[in-house]
Amino acid sequence: MDTIYVGNIGEEAVREELRKFKGSKLSGFIRSKNIVYYGKNFQLDFLVFVPKIGLVVLEVKRWQGTIRATCDDNWTQEYGVYKNEYSNASKQVLRTCGLLLQILEKGKINKWPIKPLVVFAHENAKILKGRNEKAPQTDIVRKASISSWIDENSSEEICYKFSTTEFERVKNIICQYTSEYIEN
Repeated sequence: MDTIYVGNIGEEAVREELRKFKGSKLSGFIRSKNIVYYGKNFQLDFLVFVPKIGLVVLEVKRWQGTIRATCDDNWTQEYGVYKNEYSNASKQVLRTCGLLLQILEKGKINKWPIKPLVVFAHENAKILKGRNEKAPQTDIVRKASISSWIDENSSEEICYKFSTTEFERVKNIICQYTSEYIEN
């Protein structure tokens, strides 16, 4: 099956999940197509505006079966008799956060902390996280756990008020760098 098609199904499922919390746990979210920043391609599956956290960058995967997530360069997916290796999604979302930070700084709208999160959208995903020195670099949750992750990572001492103007400025600065995919 086409990986882009499968990815889009996963992202649509996460979008439906996020819509449930808009106005309560989150102020809004942005999705992007391919972004090119100084020759580096990346995509924001979701940039979520969470008043009690800041900005949360979601990297969405729709892998099914057992996923072994570690700090290594590749993660393993086992599904029936199939075994696949994919690039470490935690490293991917951290790279995305770093490039987003640079774009926001260039646009003089870097006002909030940025937190990465890997989300598995397939209901049959079983995530086995490495421990201690093999632990993945970021938090990883299933789609159904996004709400509880927001609760666990929220701070009562923080409340960012994302104005419509700020939301539009972030959206516009991201759009300035949206481009067709360019092979690196």
